[in-house]
Amino acid sequence: MKKRDQARIIIYMLALCLMFIVAVGINAYSAKVQYDINMLNRQISETQTDIRTLEVRIKSASNITNVEGRARELGFVYPEFDQLRYLAANEKPMHDFALALMEAAYD
Repeated sequence: MKKRDQARIIIYMLALCLMFIVAVGINAYSAKVQYDINMLNRQISETQTDIRTLEVRIKSASNITNVEGRARELGFVYPEFDQLRYLAANEKPMHDFALALMEAAYD
């Protein structure tokens, strides 16, 4: 074989080795990317589970029985019959009901 042919074979072998190294590098990179994707999917799944848990807690906390229990703990009571006031259809509401309510509460 001539030196030129030997040099050509060596160049081809080096090119083949380089392509093999690049293929291994690409494979390693794709494995890392797949691992990252799997980790993100797991985090998404955990977050969705947390969201569902919080939604259940919100629904149970806003249940009328729980709200009534919490209101009793805070001292709220249902009004007595003589404390009820019925509004007629032709009655107009007070101009500043919130102010009147506050004044009645603190007088």
